[in-house]
Amino acid sequence: MRTNFKKLLAVATLVVPVIAMAEVTSSATSSNDVTVNATGHLLWSETFTGAAGTPPPSSTWQAVTGSGPQYGTGEIENNTNSTTNLYEDGLGNLIIKAICTPSSTPCTSSQQPMGANWTSARIWTEGLRTFKYGQIEARIWMPSGSWNWPAFWMMGENFLHKDTNNLYSWPYCGEIDIAEGLVNNTREQSTIHSNVPGTGADWLGGSGFTQTAPITGAKMTSGYHNYGILWKPNEISYTLDGKIWATDTYIPSTGNIKITQPGKAPLIYGEGSGAQVPVQVGGTWPFNNRFFLILNDAIGGIVSPVAPNGTTSTMKVQWVKYYTYKGYGSTSTTP
Repeated sequence: MRTNFKKLLAVATLVVPVIAMAEVTSSATSSNDVTVNATGHLLWSETFTGAAGTPPPSSTWQAVTGSGPQYGTGEIENNTNSTTNLYEDGLGNLIIKAICTPSSTPCTSSQQPMGANWTSARIWTEGLRTFKYGQIEARIWMPSGSWNWPAFWMMGENFLHKDTNNLYSWPYCGEIDIAEGLVNNTREQSTIHSNVPGTGADWLGGSGFTQTAPITGAKMTSGYHNYGILWKPNEISYTLDGKIWATDTYIPSTGNIKITQPGKAPLIYGEGSGAQVPVQVGGTWPFNNRFFLILNDAIGGIVSPVAPNGTTSTMKVQWVKYYTYKGYGSTSTTP
Protein backbone atom coordinates (compact mmCIF):
# COMPACT_ATOMS: atom_id res chain seq x y z
CA MET A 1 0.00 0.00 0.00
CA ARG A 2 1.69 3.17 -1.14
CA THR A 3 2.35 5.37 1.85
CA ASN A 4 3.90 8.63 2.83
CA PHE A 5 4.24 8.19 6.58
CA LYS A 6 6.00 11.46 7.34
CA LYS A 7 3.38 12.51 9.83
CA LEU A 8 2.72 11.27 13.32
CA LEU A 9 0.75 8.03 13.60
CA ALA A 10 -1.56 7.80 16.58
CA VAL A 11 -1.35 4.18 17.69
CA ALA A 12 -4.03 2.74 19.92
CA THR A 13 -2.34 1.26 22.98
CA LEU A 14 -3.44 -2.29 23.64
CA VAL A 15 -2.56 -4.37 26.68
CA VAL A 16 0.43 -6.42 25.59
CA PRO A 17 2.35 -8.84 27.80
CA VAL A 18 6.09 -8.24 27.98
CA ILE A 19 7.80 -10.97 26.00
CA ALA A 20 11.53 -11.45 25.84
CA MET A 21 13.16 -11.36 22.42
CA ALA A 22 12.84 -14.85 21.03
CA GLU A 23 13.53 -16.45 17.67
CA VAL A 24 10.81 -18.96 16.80
CA THR A 25 12.30 -22.10 15.30
CA SER A 26 9.41 -24.54 15.51
CA SER A 27 9.74 -27.65 13.37
CA ALA A 28 5.99 -28.17 12.97
CA THR A 29 5.03 -29.33 9.49
CA SER A 30 3.08 -27.15 7.11
CA SER A 31 -0.62 -27.63 6.46
CA ASN A 32 -2.30 -28.59 3.20
CA ASP A 33 -3.48 -24.98 2.79
CA VAL A 34 -0.08 -24.04 1.36
CA THR A 35 1.01 -25.71 -1.86
CA VAL A 36 4.03 -23.64 -2.91
CA ASN A 37 6.25 -24.75 -0.07
CA ALA A 38 4.79 -27.97 1.30
CA THR A 39 8.13 -29.00 2.83
CA GLY A 40 8.60 -25.79 4.84
CA HIS A 41 8.25 -25.64 8.61
CA LEU A 42 5.38 -23.72 10.14
CA LEU A 43 6.95 -21.10 12.42
CA TRP A 44 3.87 -19.06 13.33
CA SER A 45 0.18 -18.74 12.49
CA GLU A 46 -2.87 -16.68 13.39
CA THR A 47 -6.22 -18.40 12.84
CA PHE A 48 -8.67 -15.91 14.43
CA THR A 49 -10.68 -18.47 16.37
CA GLY A 50 -11.80 -16.09 19.11
CA ALA A 51 -15.37 -15.55 20.26
CA ALA A 52 -17.69 -13.41 18.17
CA GLY A 53 -17.20 -9.69 18.79
CA THR A 54 -13.72 -9.95 20.33
CA PRO A 55 -10.74 -7.96 19.00
CA PRO A 56 -7.77 -9.75 17.42
CA PRO A 57 -5.13 -11.07 19.86
CA SER A 58 -3.35 -8.14 21.48
CA SER A 59 -0.20 -10.24 21.87
CA THR A 60 0.34 -9.88 18.12
CA TRP A 61 -1.80 -7.05 16.72
CA GLN A 62 -2.14 -3.35 17.50
CA ALA A 63 -4.79 -1.08 16.04
CA VAL A 64 -3.44 2.00 14.28
CA THR A 65 -5.96 4.80 14.77
CA GLY A 66 -6.54 8.13 13.12
CA SER A 67 -7.72 9.66 9.87
CA GLY A 68 -6.41 9.96 6.33
CA PRO A 69 -4.14 13.03 6.46
CA GLN A 70 -1.52 11.26 8.56
CA TYR A 71 -1.04 8.61 5.88
CA GLY A 72 -0.41 10.98 2.98
CA THR A 73 -2.47 8.86 0.60
CA GLY A 74 -5.73 10.79 0.41
CA GLU A 75 -7.82 8.06 2.05
CA ILE A 76 -10.87 9.45 3.84
CA GLU A 77 -11.63 6.95 6.62
CA ASN A 78 -11.02 7.33 10.32
CA ASN A 79 -9.36 4.11 11.53
CA THR A 80 -10.58 2.98 14.94
CA ASN A 81 -9.94 0.21 17.46
CA SER A 82 -13.69 -0.25 17.99
CA THR A 83 -15.10 -3.75 17.69
CA THR A 84 -17.66 -2.21 15.36
CA ASN A 85 -14.88 -1.97 12.77
CA LEU A 86 -12.44 -4.64 13.94
CA TYR A 87 -13.51 -7.98 15.42
CA GLU A 88 -13.48 -11.75 15.16
CA ASP A 89 -16.78 -13.18 13.97
CA GLY A 90 -16.74 -16.48 15.91
CA LEU A 91 -16.62 -18.36 12.59
CA GLY A 92 -12.86 -18.28 12.13
CA ASN A 93 -12.51 -14.84 10.54
CA LEU A 94 -11.04 -11.50 11.44
CA ILE A 95 -13.41 -8.81 10.17
CA ILE A 96 -12.28 -5.36 9.06
CA LYS A 97 -15.51 -3.51 8.45
CA ALA A 98 -15.75 -0.11 6.79
CA ILE A 99 -18.89 1.79 7.73
CA CYS A 100 -20.33 5.12 6.66
CA THR A 101 -22.42 7.13 9.10
CA PRO A 102 -24.00 9.99 7.12
CA SER A 103 -23.30 13.52 8.23
CA SER A 104 -24.31 16.64 6.36
CA THR A 105 -22.62 14.98 3.37
CA PRO A 106 -24.30 11.81 2.02
CA CYS A 107 -22.26 8.61 2.10
CA THR A 108 -22.33 8.38 -1.69
CA SER A 109 -21.11 11.93 -2.33
CA SER A 110 -17.89 12.40 -4.27
CA GLN A 111 -16.99 15.15 -1.78
CA GLN A 112 -16.51 13.09 1.36
CA PRO A 113 -15.21 14.90 4.45
CA MET A 114 -11.93 13.29 5.49
CA GLY A 115 -12.21 11.36 8.74
CA ALA A 116 -15.87 12.24 9.26
CA ASN A 117 -18.32 9.86 7.55
CA TRP A 118 -16.30 6.69 7.12
CA THR A 119 -14.67 4.48 9.75
CA SER A 120 -12.55 1.40 9.17
CA ALA A 121 -9.55 -0.36 10.76
CA ARG A 122 -5.84 -0.89 10.32
CA ILE A 123 -3.78 -3.32 12.40
CA TRP A 124 -0.10 -4.17 12.49
CA THR A 125 2.40 -6.36 14.35
CA GLU A 126 4.92 -3.51 14.81
CA GLY A 127 6.72 -3.83 18.15
CA LEU A 128 5.16 -7.25 18.74
CA ARG A 129 6.31 -9.59 15.98
CA THR A 130 8.70 -9.23 13.05
CA PHE A 131 9.69 -11.53 10.19
CA LYS A 132 12.75 -12.07 8.05
CA TYR A 133 12.57 -14.19 4.91
CA GLY A 134 10.37 -17.26 4.60
CA GLN A 135 6.89 -17.86 3.20
CA ILE A 136 4.14 -15.52 4.36
CA GLU A 137 0.56 -16.12 3.31
CA ALA A 138 -2.92 -14.97 4.27
CA ARG A 139 -6.33 -16.27 3.24
CA ILE A 140 -8.49 -13.21 2.57
CA TRP A 141 -11.90 -12.38 1.14
CA MET A 142 -11.35 -8.88 -0.17
CA PRO A 143 -14.14 -6.30 0.29
CA SER A 144 -16.27 -5.35 -2.70
CA GLY A 145 -16.91 -1.79 -3.75
CA SER A 146 -14.94 0.57 -6.00
CA TRP A 147 -14.20 2.93 -3.09
CA ASN A 148 -12.23 0.32 -1.12
CA TRP A 149 -8.44 0.05 -0.95
CA PRO A 150 -7.77 -3.22 0.94
CA ALA A 151 -4.21 -4.32 1.63
CA PHE A 152 -2.06 -7.05 3.17
CA TRP A 153 1.45 -5.64 3.42
CA MET A 154 4.70 -5.18 5.34
CA MET A 155 7.02 -2.39 6.49
CA GLY A 156 10.65 -2.51 7.61
CA GLU A 157 10.98 -2.76 11.39
CA ASN A 158 12.96 0.50 11.49
CA PHE A 159 9.96 2.42 10.14
CA LEU A 160 9.30 4.19 13.46
CA HIS A 161 12.94 5.23 13.86
CA LYS A 162 12.88 8.96 13.20
CA ASP A 163 15.58 10.82 11.32
CA THR A 164 17.22 14.13 12.22
CA ASN A 165 14.17 15.97 10.85
CA ASN A 166 11.89 14.02 13.20
CA LEU A 167 10.36 12.17 10.24
CA TYR A 168 9.60 8.47 10.03
CA SER A 169 11.84 6.37 7.85
CA TRP A 170 9.52 5.57 4.93
CA PRO A 171 10.47 4.82 2.20
CA TYR A 172 14.01 4.11 3.47
CA CYS A 173 12.78 1.21 5.61
CA GLY A 174 11.24 -0.56 2.62
CA GLU A 175 7.66 -1.61 2.00
CA ILE A 176 6.36 -4.90 0.62
CA ASP A 177 2.77 -4.82 -0.64
CA ILE A 178 1.87 -8.49 -0.71
CA ALA A 179 -1.62 -7.84 -2.06
CA GLU A 180 -3.77 -4.74 -2.43
CA GLY A 181 -6.90 -3.84 -4.35
CA LEU A 182 -5.97 -0.98 -6.66
CA VAL A 183 -7.51 1.06 -9.49
CA ASN A 184 -10.88 1.40 -7.77
CA ASN A 185 -10.47 -2.11 -6.35
CA THR A 186 -10.61 -3.69 -9.81
CA ARG A 187 -7.27 -5.49 -9.70
CA GLU A 188 -4.82 -7.05 -7.25
CA GLN A 189 -1.29 -5.74 -7.36
CA SER A 190 1.93 -6.37 -5.49
CA THR A 191 4.64 -3.75 -5.06
CA ILE A 192 7.98 -3.03 -3.40
CA HIS A 193 8.92 0.51 -2.34
CA SER A 194 12.20 2.05 -1.26
CA ASN A 195 14.06 5.32 -1.68
CA VAL A 196 16.36 6.74 -4.29
CA PRO A 197 19.66 6.98 -2.35
CA GLY A 198 20.47 10.42 -1.07
CA THR A 199 16.84 11.49 -1.28
CA GLY A 200 13.52 10.80 0.40
CA ALA A 201 11.92 10.04 -2.98
CA ASP A 202 10.26 6.68 -3.59
CA TRP A 203 11.25 4.58 -6.60
CA LEU A 204 9.59 5.55 -9.88
CA GLY A 205 8.16 8.76 -8.47
CA GLY A 206 6.10 7.00 -5.81
CA SER A 207 4.72 4.01 -7.66
CA GLY A 208 7.49 1.58 -6.72
CA PHE A 209 7.94 -1.64 -8.68
CA THR A 210 4.42 -2.95 -9.24
CA GLN A 211 3.04 -6.10 -10.87
CA THR A 212 -0.61 -6.94 -11.54
CA ALA A 213 -1.78 -10.37 -10.37
CA PRO A 214 -3.68 -12.78 -12.65
CA ILE A 215 -7.03 -12.30 -10.93
CA THR A 216 -9.97 -10.05 -11.73
CA GLY A 217 -11.46 -7.63 -9.24
CA ALA A 218 -14.76 -9.49 -9.43
CA LYS A 219 -13.12 -12.79 -8.49
CA MET A 220 -10.98 -11.15 -5.83
CA THR A 221 -14.07 -9.81 -4.05
CA SER A 222 -16.33 -12.85 -4.42
CA GLY A 223 -14.48 -15.41 -2.30
CA TYR A 224 -11.38 -16.36 -0.33
CA HIS A 225 -7.95 -16.41 -1.97
CA ASN A 226 -4.47 -17.07 -0.63
CA TYR A 227 -2.08 -14.13 -1.07
CA GLY A 228 1.56 -14.52 -0.20
CA ILE A 229 5.27 -14.09 -0.79
CA LEU A 230 8.27 -16.40 -0.94
CA TRP A 231 11.14 -14.36 0.44
CA LYS A 232 14.85 -15.08 0.57
CA PRO A 233 18.00 -12.94 0.35
CA ASN A 234 17.78 -10.57 -2.63
CA GLU A 235 14.54 -12.09 -3.92
CA ILE A 236 10.78 -11.83 -3.36
CA SER A 237 8.27 -13.95 -5.27
CA TYR A 238 4.53 -13.24 -5.12
CA THR A 239 2.01 -16.06 -4.89
CA LEU A 240 -1.71 -16.33 -5.54
CA ASP A 241 -3.57 -19.45 -4.45
CA GLY A 242 -0.34 -21.41 -4.21
CA LYS A 243 1.25 -20.36 -7.50
CA ILE A 244 4.13 -17.98 -8.14
CA TRP A 245 3.07 -15.24 -10.54
CA ALA A 246 5.92 -12.70 -10.30
CA THR A 247 9.42 -12.36 -8.84
CA ASP A 248 11.57 -9.33 -7.94
CA THR A 249 15.31 -10.08 -7.82
CA TYR A 250 18.07 -7.74 -6.68
CA ILE A 251 21.40 -8.12 -8.51
CA PRO A 252 24.12 -6.88 -6.10
CA SER A 253 26.88 -6.84 -8.73
CA THR A 254 25.06 -4.18 -10.77
CA GLY A 255 22.54 -2.72 -8.31
CA ASN A 256 19.77 -3.53 -10.78
CA ILE A 257 16.38 -5.11 -10.07
CA LYS A 258 15.03 -7.85 -12.34
CA ILE A 259 11.28 -8.40 -12.68
CA THR A 260 10.09 -11.77 -14.00
CA GLN A 261 6.62 -13.14 -14.67
CA PRO A 262 5.66 -16.51 -16.20
CA GLY A 263 5.30 -16.29 -19.95
CA LYS A 264 6.98 -12.89 -20.19
CA ALA A 265 10.54 -11.85 -20.93
CA PRO A 266 12.38 -10.59 -17.82
CA LEU A 267 12.87 -6.86 -17.47
CA ILE A 268 15.93 -5.41 -15.73
CA TYR A 269 15.52 -1.98 -14.14
CA GLY A 270 18.31 0.23 -12.88
CA GLU A 271 21.39 2.20 -13.77
CA GLY A 272 23.98 -0.57 -13.77
CA SER A 273 25.36 -2.71 -16.58
CA GLY A 274 22.67 -4.74 -18.33
CA ALA A 275 19.75 -2.52 -17.33
CA GLN A 276 17.04 -2.56 -19.99
CA VAL A 277 14.89 0.13 -18.40
CA PRO A 278 16.84 3.11 -17.00
CA VAL A 279 15.46 3.81 -13.54
CA GLN A 280 17.22 5.53 -10.64
CA VAL A 281 17.32 2.89 -7.91
CA GLY A 282 20.90 3.40 -6.78
CA GLY A 283 21.50 -0.19 -5.74
CA THR A 284 19.00 0.04 -2.90
CA TRP A 285 17.47 -3.18 -1.50
CA PRO A 286 16.26 -2.89 2.12
CA PHE A 287 14.43 -6.23 1.97
CA ASN A 288 17.15 -8.28 3.65
CA ASN A 289 16.03 -6.88 7.00
CA ARG A 290 13.19 -7.63 9.42
CA PHE A 291 9.64 -6.50 8.59
CA PHE A 292 6.26 -6.38 10.35
CA LEU A 293 2.77 -7.18 8.98
CA ILE A 294 -0.16 -4.83 8.30
CA LEU A 295 -3.82 -5.49 7.39
CA ASN A 296 -6.27 -2.71 6.55
CA ASP A 297 -9.07 -1.47 4.33
CA ALA A 298 -8.71 2.18 3.36
CA ILE A 299 -11.55 4.17 1.81
CA GLY A 300 -10.95 6.32 -1.24
CA GLY A 301 -7.45 7.68 -1.66
CA ILE A 302 -5.20 8.20 -4.62
CA VAL A 303 -5.89 4.75 -6.08
CA SER A 304 -9.69 4.68 -5.60
CA PRO A 305 -10.79 8.28 -6.19
CA VAL A 306 -14.46 7.58 -6.88
CA ALA A 307 -17.66 8.36 -5.02
CA PRO A 308 -18.68 5.43 -2.78
CA ASN A 309 -21.63 3.47 -4.14
CA GLY A 310 -22.46 1.87 -0.82
CA THR A 311 -22.37 2.45 2.92
CA THR A 312 -20.47 -0.57 4.23
CA SER A 313 -17.95 -3.21 3.15
CA THR A 314 -16.29 -6.19 4.81
CA MET A 315 -12.78 -7.63 4.54
CA LYS A 316 -12.47 -11.16 5.95
CA VAL A 317 -9.14 -12.67 6.99
CA GLN A 318 -9.32 -16.39 7.75
CA TRP A 319 -5.68 -16.90 8.69
CA VAL A 320 -2.12 -15.64 8.37
CA LYS A 321 0.67 -18.24 8.26
CA TYR A 322 4.45 -18.10 8.22
CA TYR A 323 6.73 -20.91 7.05
CA THR A 324 10.39 -21.39 6.31
CA TYR A 325 11.29 -21.19 2.64
CA LYS A 326 14.32 -23.00 1.24
CA GLY A 327 15.85 -23.01 4.70
CA TYR A 328 15.22 -19.28 5.30
CA GLY A 329 12.86 -17.73 7.82
CA SER A 330 12.78 -16.44 11.36
CA THR A 331 10.19 -14.59 13.42
CA SER A 332 10.85 -12.63 16.60
CA THR A 333 8.63 -11.39 19.38
CA THR A 334 9.64 -8.16 21.05
CA PRO A 335 8.43 -6.43 24.21
